[in-house]
Amino acid sequence: MSRGRKGWCEHYRGLANGDTCDAGVKYADVTDKTTKPHSLPCIKEWNTSGVVCEKCIYPTPEQIAEREAEVNKRIEGIGMARKAIVESLGGPWKRGMGGAAGQITCPVCQSHASLKFSRAGYNGHIHARCSTENCVAWME
Repeated sequence: MSRGRKGWCEHYRGLANGDTCDAGVKYADVTDKTTKPHSLPCIKEWNTSGVVCEKCIYPTPEQIAEREAEVNKRIEGIGMARKAIVESLGGPWKRGMGGAAGQITCPVCQSHASLKFSRAGYNGHIHARCSTENCVAWME
């Protein structure tokens, strides 16, 4: 599956995740030592010195659009789930309310009692996760 990030190589996994990309290329081997790390070809706008990597693959416009649609669908699902949680708790949080926790049927995947949540009494932030794989999960 394409990562679909415009201007980012499909193999790039971040400098904090090791010293090589998913294609096995060492970042140090494709970095201009004078501008390190802002010369990586992995991210077009970082490549200030024109360093080249033979294994670099940027996503197509179709892959970028596919990834954007996937992200939008996930955000929409979180909105649906959050709304259902707020409704199950009797409405929006107001200062002075206590914290709450529970589980409800997930409005995204329709799985019974699969959406577990907690709402903080301090600020009303909701943390939630559906037990169905690849369904909604978030923390505010």
